[in-house]
Amino acid sequence: MLTAAFLWIMAAPAADVASPVPVPEALMPAPPPAPDAPLSFWQMVIERQLIIRVPAQRSQLNNFAAPPPPRIADVPIVWKEKKAPKCVAMRNIVGMSAAQRDSIDLITRQKQRLRAQLNRGCRALDFYAGFYMEGSKDGKLCEDRDEIHARTGAKCEVDKFRLLVPVRDDD
Repeated sequence: MLTAAFLWIMAAPAADVASPVPVPEALMPAPPPAPDAPLSFWQMVIERQLIIRVPAQRSQLNNFAAPPPPRIADVPIVWKEKKAPKCVAMRNIVGMSAAQRDSIDLITRQKQRLRAQLNRGCRALDFYAGFYMEGSKDGKLCEDRDEIHARTGAKCEVDKFRLLVPVRDDD
């Protein structure tokens, strides 16, 4: 019985409670500026970000599908690494494939292969679905400067580029 009386008293509005805050008036349109008033100027900054997507090609590391049927003359290509430039034009990169644990092979429009050795702790397997790179002012992907972004969320800096040249096996 005491509980019911307490709840009834608490539910009743108190006489000393202030009324709710009044609703503000609608916003009035600003009057036009006076003809002799000084003009005000506004500054607007527009930033532009360019992101380039490089698709992955199937390789031994990222081919999760069933193995292809055996071919009669399926001779593996042996690659030899040679010195490469420190930067590569981003517009020339058309594809990539995961090659080794810590490096990916970039394929250029000129049908060249460049091996990009990734920063310490980065795995090539993270880039199985390709990668993104942010456009730079000079339009180049450079070693020890630029990062590539995997679709899985990994970010890695390119440590070194090496040019890959196919070697004929005359044995």
